[in-house]
Amino acid sequence: MSRPDLTTSEGRAAYQAELRHVGVNWRVGGIAMIFLAAIVLVSARTQNLDMHAPLMIAGFAILALGWILAFIGIFVRTRYHARRLKE
Repeated sequence: MSRPDLTTSEGRAAYQAELRHVGVNWRVGGIAMIFLAAIVLVSARTQNLDMHAPLMIAGFAILALGWILAFIGIFVRTRYHARRLKE
């Protein structure tokens, strides 16, 4: 893989489109899990559950996993960008 052509506006646009697709599954999966955790936590709070209820613990676990997945997607994209510019 060669270094991207960033001297022209078409080259920059093509590279941005390419970079947009790197790690998208990780990032979208992470954001979806964060939204799912928010729904679980809000529904658990409306039921007046305490912090040690299994539903609350599961909600926080899903939230943590979602953030981890989102950060993995960001890391994968950053690493790909660094490798492409280093070539």
